[in-house]
Amino acid sequence: MITDTIPYGHLLFAHGHAAEAERLTALAAAFDPDTIHRLERLGIQPDWNCLEIGAGVGTIAGWLATQCPSGRVVATDLDTSLISDEGCPPNLQIIEHDASVDDFPEGSFNLIHSRFVFEHLEERDAVLAKAVRWLAPGGWLLLEDTGPFPFDSSPNELYRRVSKAVLSIATKRMGSDYEWSRAFPSQLRANGLVHTGVHASSHGVGATPMGRAWRLTAEHIAADLDTDFGITATELAAFADQIESPSFDDLCIASIAAWGQKPPVAGLPSQRSSG
Repeated sequence: MITDTIPYGHLLFAHGHAAEAERLTALAAAFDPDTIHRLERLGIQPDWNCLEIGAGVGTIAGWLATQCPSGRVVATDLDTSLISDEGCPPNLQIIEHDASVDDFPEGSFNLIHSRFVFEHLEERDAVLAKAVRWLAPGGWLLLEDTGPFPFDSSPNELYRRVSKAVLSIATKRMGSDYEWSRAFPSQLRANGLVHTGVHASSHGVGATPMGRAWRLTAEHIAADLDTDFGITATELAAFADQIESPSFDDLCIASIAAWGQKPPVAGLPSQRSSG
């Protein structure tokens, strides 16, 4: 186990950091369409109760609230200050909640979703077991976490070197595990979920939201990149120019998704996904 780490959001990538709202908004712009497509394939119903673990800027929680007007959506984060409550749907509840510590009653939700959260949790396996308990019979869990493999085959030396260093710093400083998602969805089956599946997607950098998000991610830990990997300010500036240039083409982090259903109560119909 990695020791002397500081959990995600407590120091690195804290919501109070000046550029964090912009970084998370750019990540949402890049990955929300993939997430929404995956959620739609689970057959969301208007009366579902949903939980979003690590809601960030609240875009997916807000979308879920529009899909479940007769249900409720609970959006959680360690710090909810970046989720605007202006025009908040009446069925959307925003609460500060630490899934590693806090709890919900067993069987509370028909759908639980989390994106880029579990990879940063020290006790991710234990939290996954808790999340499964929070599912109602027949309910669905959708997890999305990072896949770093697009960097391994990048033909762009500076981009590859800086990007892999970013993930190494996160592992060292926060205890993040970017290999955990590579075993998807076996972790879900081990917790008794059925009808499991897996899907991966990656978006290009360049003049894109992903390019902006990845530049801000690297700049946030610039001092560590220099200290630990000798990536100078000049090289980081060249990297930033490169990944936001419309003439630069390369893939960034992948989103690996896994989903599974809690077995329904015997005698009741099973709500199966379409994918």
